[in-house]
Amino acid sequence: MHSALSFASILFAASAALAAPMSSNGTSADTSVRVVLQSQATETGSGTVFDSVDSRQYKAPVGSSGPFETLEVVVGAGANQDLRCQALDLEGNAIIATRGDNVDITFSDGGADKFEWTFKQPSKVSRIVCDPAFVAVTPDAFEVSVTLSNSEGPLPPIVFDNVEDRAEESPLSGSTPADTVEISVGELVDPALRCQLLNRRGKPIVAVRGANTDTTFSDADKGEWTFKREQVVSQVICDPAFVARPQ
Repeated sequence: MHSALSFASILFAASAALAAPMSSNGTSADTSVRVVLQSQATETGSGTVFDSVDSRQYKAPVGSSGPFETLEVVVGAGANQDLRCQALDLEGNAIIATRGDNVDITFSDGGADKFEWTFKQPSKVSRIVCDPAFVAVTPDAFEVSVTLSNSEGPLPPIVFDNVEDRAEESPLSGSTPADTVEISVGELVDPALRCQLLNRRGKPIVAVRGANTDTTFSDADKGEWTFKREQVVSQVICDPAFVARPQ
């Protein structure tokens, strides 16, 4: 929930007003960037102020590392309105958050009609990073695409969005046999994610890629896996718990 009168917001507004430099025409040009982290559940708040961000900058969150539920970026009128910031967890990984239909790892202000970004789960924050080079992720950044093919070409792919747990689906190609599979993961999907294919009898299909023979298949930017023999795929399963199972 957006809290316009939070203690952190009031404090930052006052400090920014005092610190804002004067422009050449004598008006205040607020170049500050304020990042507000909050947790309604624990009534914890933290605010970090950058005087200006013309290049990559980072700071530890002021006062507390959380865990926090939301993040709000507030850029001054004289700052880059498209600037994006991110929050890193205790392992240095970028935290994922949502705002409306947007899912991302870098977060913008968005103006008066857009407020906090909500973390997918309460998270401790080790560092806040703001960088003019940050851009919003592409819509397919969290997608996993599984494409079966046969001698006539590729079949309709199965696309999973944001595979955090086991996900499974039957191929759109129905009873059409296939002899290869290619796994393609988006830029924000763990490249180690593996998928498995089941045949008509519910048994894992064995496939080969280079020197690897396995029943679970990854992207790894190494292209398609080839079945030992052509088979009808009854189920496609992708699961972060899958590991390589050499045959």
